[in-house]
Parts: sequence; C-alpha cells; structure tokens
Amino acid sequence: MEECNRFDLTILYVEDDGITRLEIEQALRRRAKRVLVAEDGRVGLELFREHQPELVVTDIRMPVMDGLQMANAIHQLSSEVRIIATTAYSEASYIIEAIEVGIDHYVLKPIDMVRFVAAIEKCSLDILAQKALKRHHEEREKLIAELQAALEEIKALQGIVPICSYCKSIRNDEGYWEQVEAYIAHFSKAEFSHSICPSCMKRHHPEEYETIMARRKAKELSQGA
Repeated sequence: MEECNRFDLTILYVEDDGITRLEIEQALRRRAKRVLVAEDGRVGLELFREHQPELVVTDIRMPVMDGLQMANAIHQLSSEVRIIATTAYSEASYIIEAIEVGIDHYVLKPIDMVRFVAAIEKCSLDILAQKALKRHHEEREKLIAELQAALEEIKALQGIVPICSYCKSIRNDEGYWEQVEAYIAHFSKAEFSHSICPSCMKRHHPEEYETIMARRKAKELSQGA
C-alpha cells in the first residue's frame, strides 16, 4: 500500500515477542499513518491513555498485563475503540473471554497475513466511516443552530409593533418608547443613512426645496435641448 493510501488513523500494537512485534509492526506501518508499539499490556495502556489510538492490535498472553486485561481497561476509557486480538492459544475459554471484553476480531498464530490484513482494513474502514458520520452530525447540528439563530432574528420583527401615530416612536418590550432607528438596530444588523424626503423638504425647508427643483428643471430643459 502506497504511503498516500495509508489509513489516516493511529494503531496501537502490543506484543511481547520481539521477532513477531517487528514483523507485524512493519506490516502495520504500511497501512496506517501512525503506529505505536508496546511490549506488554501495561505499557500499551499507558500509550492508549496518552495518544488515544482508534485501533488496538494486541497479543493475549503477555507478562505484567495480558491483552484481555488491557482491552478491558481500554474499553472502560473508550467504548468506541476497535480491538483485534492475536494469540497462539485457541482454547474456547480465551475466545469466549475475548468476546466478553469486546474484542472485534480474533486472529490465531502463526498469523495468516491475508486474514490479518483483511481484519485491519475492515476495522480501519469502519473507523473512518464512523468518524465521517460523526463529522456529518456535528456539521448538521452547527447548521441547524445557525438556521435557528437566523430564524429568531427574522421573527424578532414579526407580529404587531406599537408605533406612535404622531412622532412614529416604537414601544419596546419593556414598555419604553424609542425611535424607529434604535428599535430596528436592536433587532437587526441594519445600519442607517439619514436623509430627507421631498415632502418633508418642501414643508420644513421651502426655500431649499424651490432651489433644488429649479436646478432640476433647468437640467431637464438643457438635456432636452
């Protein structure tokens, strides 16, 4: 598998046998961007706490802390992590115990690399699909929150708004009267650019109004000529 096609996840590999550990570690590094390695369950558990890998591959029979004890402790920290167990012991008791602690796959030694790689790829694809689904839900929840906030802004200026018939002030929710500009600015992101309409110009500033109208009429006559 090319480096660019490696799964974008972290794998923790725990194995006490040095030769096996080196062989499987190399195979894992060809399939994942990050691989952590430990020689027993206690070290593996410490690495899990520190790095939170998405996939754990572990031998069962190990000194200090065996793979099943480690897997049980890991699942108490994270119920979502996937775990693959490898062991030379095929007794039914180990298989049953592995199922009870939540092992996802069980591979016997000597390891069949075809089955082992298939288990790695299946777990990796499941993990990536789950991460993608989680991101989708997070983005969806964020979008819903943004839409709800926008809807609340729209709703803020709906309904009956008490407005004075003379000065056009608006009564707010606290019962105080305020100018239209202040009220709208409070409930929206609108900005105001004050001007004066022709009717008010004629009523309050008749001289300026007549001057403006005379200039406009002269301009229209010159353009018509």
